[in-house]
Amino acid sequence: MYKFLPILLFAYGLALTTEDIYDNSYALIIGINEYQNVKKLSYAVNDAKAIYNKLINEYDFHNNKVKLLLDMKATNYNIKKEFNSIVLSAGSNDRILIYFAGHGETMPLPDGGEMGYLIPWEGESNNLYMTSIPMSELKQLSLMSKAKHILYLVDACYSGLATTNYRSLNNEKQSNYISKITNNKSRQIITAGGKDEQVIEKSEWGHSAFTKNLLSGLSYKNADYNSDYIITASELGLYLSERVTIDSDGQQTPKFDRMSMDEGEFVFIINDRNMLTKDEKIIAQLKADNANLRMRLEQLESMQEQPPY
Repeated sequence: MYKFLPILLFAYGLALTTEDIYDNSYALIIGINEYQNVKKLSYAVNDAKAIYNKLINEYDFHNNKVKLLLDMKATNYNIKKEFNSIVLSAGSNDRILIYFAGHGETMPLPDGGEMGYLIPWEGESNNLYMTSIPMSELKQLSLMSKAKHILYLVDACYSGLATTNYRSLNNEKQSNYISKITNNKSRQIITAGGKDEQVIEKSEWGHSAFTKNLLSGLSYKNADYNSDYIITASELGLYLSERVTIDSDGQQTPKFDRMSMDEGEFVFIINDRNMLTKDEKIIAQLKADNANLRMRLEQLESMQEQPPY
């Protein structure tokens, strides 16, 4: 019945879109320069605004589902309230992105190990437990969420988050790679650096090293290593690790981890294809079509395998 389907789909040149993978896209964007009790930053607010615009203008996040908290709006209560609201609103076929630009702190534990905190506007570095946000709490909330994919992008340096090392799926060897990573759940995090590293920000950039490269990585062809118009969280983590280390002269190296054993990947689908040469457009379209065909055929085969009612 479906033997002519690949030919028809290829002829129409269908390419994978955000709507093929997600029903809704939620984001909470936080940027804090003017701290009440700790050292002020210069470009965290600018970083947050730039990410906000990037998501809305280029990556199919609608502004009614994206919350922006800046400076004194980014209190402990407001951050937790908005995150909780998103977690409860997101459905099983939705994605959530949490971006934080500000101070992070690592607290050593008495019996070994560490606890990582994000410092809100009124946070105090000498009273982290009472005034700041433990990443373990956000991790628990994310694990309770129905959302298919959750990605944290944390422009702060710290450690102390319990994560799970997991081998990435190999897209060269698995023909159903795209289907697997987009259908399986994921809980992932990329941080700007580790314990005892400092976030580098420069006036010549107008951004931190992390967000400068995050913005460039989400621009066409930079973090999309296999040119399939899909930037996975793993690709983005690899790109940031390389570029931020270079820009910071080795003072800061981003870390990419999973917060659960789930095998999926948060993905960004690239919409702007006007920057390519004619040959690049043909090659990229063939790759995108091929990935889309595999996913659609697998969905049809799965429907055929379901027992009749």
